[in-house]
Amino acid sequence: MEYGNLLNWIIFLPTLAAIACLVVPSTKGVKWIAVLASGATLLLSLALFQHFAWWDRDLGDIFGATYGQKLYQVTRLTWITFGEGQGASKIEYFVGIDGLSFPLVILTTLVSFLACLASWNFEHWKVSRGARGYFALFLLLETGMLGVFCALDFFLFYIFWEVMLLPMYFLIGVWGGPRKEYAAIKFFIYTLAGSVLMLVVLLAFYFYAPPGYRTFDLIRMATDPSIQGAFRDATFLGLKFAPVMFVLLYIGFAIKIPVFPFHTWLPDAHVEAPTPISMILAGILLKMGAYGLLRISYPILPEAGHWAAYGLALLGVINIIYGALCAMAQTDFKRLVAYSSISHMGYVLLGMAIMTPAGLQGAMFQVIAHGISSPMCFFLVGVIYDRAHHRDINRFGGLWLTMPVYGSLATVGFFASLGLPGLCGFIGEFWVLIATFASGWAWAKPMAILAASGVILTAGYILWMIQRVYLGPQKPEYAGYPEANWREIAILAPFAVLAIALGILPEQTVFRFMNGTLGQITELFKTDSQTITNVAQAMLGG
Repeated sequence: MEYGNLLNWIIFLPTLAAIACLVVPSTKGVKWIAVLASGATLLLSLALFQHFAWWDRDLGDIFGATYGQKLYQVTRLTWITFGEGQGASKIEYFVGIDGLSFPLVILTTLVSFLACLASWNFEHWKVSRGARGYFALFLLLETGMLGVFCALDFFLFYIFWEVMLLPMYFLIGVWGGPRKEYAAIKFFIYTLAGSVLMLVVLLAFYFYAPPGYRTFDLIRMATDPSIQGAFRDATFLGLKFAPVMFVLLYIGFAIKIPVFPFHTWLPDAHVEAPTPISMILAGILLKMGAYGLLRISYPILPEAGHWAAYGLALLGVINIIYGALCAMAQTDFKRLVAYSSISHMGYVLLGMAIMTPAGLQGAMFQVIAHGISSPMCFFLVGVIYDRAHHRDINRFGGLWLTMPVYGSLATVGFFASLGLPGLCGFIGEFWVLIATFASGWAWAKPMAILAASGVILTAGYILWMIQRVYLGPQKPEYAGYPEANWREIAILAPFAVLAIALGILPEQTVFRFMNGTLGQITELFKTDSQTITNVAQAMLGG
């Protein structure tokens, strides 16, 4: 481990800025504090590249390490102590980054800064009287999200997970659209239900560990043979402990991803949320579910991952096809992008279910790629909504002639979402499909073929949408629309550049950072296709 305080500044600088927003008297001052603080957090996060930079560092030691050995900017302090003597336990403030969390920290600070910049024009959604509360909650939300990706103590992870919930509830419920209360309450109930299940697992992990080994340390729970053996042999309410805990965690994280049938909160939340909050929701919050599975579920409960592999892979395929078909049926521009997120996150679940290095690599690349293309698409919708005050796809047409710069950037964003080769959306989907084909499962090839058909469906609804919205003759009612302004271009351009860079240089931009840690995780469960097949068949037979 390499200790340091940089992560603490990255996590809590937005909180300090949120407090400042509550005391600054002017609306403009509040906006400047929020933008500068989120920008400073982004700059601080870029300093983390010192631990992963490909130009001056030999990563052989990372690839040769075991899980938890290579953690950077670690802070580890005793927070709460309870019990006495040898039975005493403690909850720690334990944060650090590795190749799994590092890309997500960078993604979080980038999307948060661009979403904050998108919030500068908040008068368009009639919240000028609530700017102080909006930006304070926005910054508090950023702290919660960063904390989730950096926490290595399960209790601390859970606290940050809950810190994220309330700001998002109010940001949708107060500053959202006409059905904002319904969407916010639905989001809150779904997420809270998942949090309760996670709390059950948190307590079970602690009390089912052998006396003297009880801990909330996520790394130790994944690597300590005594804890692993206790989890493997224990029963919970008459059922095997590990599969029950895996299912409970899966439901909690699947709600966030979201996975069918826990997905219904997402379209409503996206449609009613302000554009910057939709950017945060799609770009970061959905990724927290995938991160939770890779940080907690698979490393700590690897045998249960083998047991659930076929079921999770099937749910991933369902997500891909179902989300694409729902997107194809939408006439609301924003709802179409929301359902496309459900479809694209299906590849993430499918890749993780394969439990091979290539599967995890494809899943994580898809997480990052979707975190770039999806916020860009939601902002593209927001730019048009600010001008037209509606999102009906059938009423648009010829916008590329009216707004050529905006139309060109829109093409990059939606083609990246489509999965066009040379853009970020292609690499993760391709890697997951290759991993599925190569897994050797009995039903792997049919699953891969069905998942690949989702690419065709995605191309169908994206191209159809582009034809109806951006192509064709210029409509008179849109002829006077102003071109995208400097602020809108400044928000869209980084997404466009990253979409191209990740598509052309996937090794240098993402894979090199995360593959070492993903390899360490796969070593924990010694994946081979026959093991998964045997375990699954035994469970089905039993």
